[in-house]
Amino acid sequence: MRKVQIVFAAACMAAFFVFIASISAGAQTSGEGSSVPEQGFTGVSQGTITGASQSELEAVRQDLAEEDKLPYYSQVVDDTTTARFAAPGWKKGATSELAHGGSYAFSSSGTPDAKGLRFKLRVPTSNDYSLYAWYPATAKNSTAARFGVRTSSGTKWTTLDQTRDAGYWVKVGDYDMKAGDYYAVTVSPGDGSGRVVADAVALVRGVTNQPPDHVAPLDGGRVSTGVTLDSQDVTYSAASLDGRVTGRQLIRQGKRHLDTPYYLSPPAPCWAYAKEDCSCITKLVFRHFGKQLPDSPVQQWQYGRHITSKSDLKRGDLLFWKEGGYGGPITHVGMYFGNGYTLHASSYYHKVVISKMKYINGYYGATRLRPRL
Repeated sequence: MRKVQIVFAAACMAAFFVFIASISAGAQTSGEGSSVPEQGFTGVSQGTITGASQSELEAVRQDLAEEDKLPYYSQVVDDTTTARFAAPGWKKGATSELAHGGSYAFSSSGTPDAKGLRFKLRVPTSNDYSLYAWYPATAKNSTAARFGVRTSSGTKWTTLDQTRDAGYWVKVGDYDMKAGDYYAVTVSPGDGSGRVVADAVALVRGVTNQPPDHVAPLDGGRVSTGVTLDSQDVTYSAASLDGRVTGRQLIRQGKRHLDTPYYLSPPAPCWAYAKEDCSCITKLVFRHFGKQLPDSPVQQWQYGRHITSKSDLKRGDLLFWKEGGYGGPITHVGMYFGNGYTLHASSYYHKVVISKMKYINGYYGATRLRPRL
């Protein structure tokens, strides 16, 4: 199956331009918290204003239809999965309330004999798959842990900053994989710059299907059989200490909206799980925690503390784009999912998805808003 490359309903574009024409662009290009949009990616945007042709839209819809014909499939393998987790030379049995099932393995300068750790996965059909990883994050972890995925064209490597995005699924990437039952994921033991953590991976068929609905023990998730947590494993985030919603909670709530059809609002209503656009889903997620936001990406920019650097992004932060260029208004909003991905209602995919931030034109900035519990 072709990898999905483009999306949007062209008819909605005209309605959108009518909507943004009523907004003052100048008010959004200067003042506190404003920034210059990035100009790196200039292809078809996966946000609200895609610039896609009708033929491109039809091709995307065909790809999505082919993907939807297959039943949902996912498989999770963690450090306690019998005969599917091979970790020669790694230290096993470490525990944390942010680890999947409470335990994990790691390699560091103190484990010089460690070899490549491997996860064995069952790939039911030759198709495109999404791979997710899970790990507890500490300052001791590697900022460039290497994950290799066995694809139909060879092993592809990517790096993860394991000092960030702990306690929930982190999307590693999308891969074309051959059917079979084999060691599909390898984690390199690292170069001594920090400890590399191997906890759990999830394989999901399709590039827009959602990861399994698991939570860390800290958030009420299960502890694996044979794993015992002690008092030193209890982790408190700054948000939990001051009674605020955590980024993990925001993302888990947003994940419930995945696959909801995209409808621009206005003119369509903001209708939970039925019709949502970019600012509709963020409005609904924050409303769940008692915070009212307007159904407008332009107005949502005015809420929360502005985050000026991408390196400071945390899960649940609101992300904003100016797809029409610096002189225009903010056109798109999403939620930071981690590892350079955003959870958002995309006119490109015509539904709520998790996709790469870099494929949306004109990144403008972010805000952090953590409602009180």
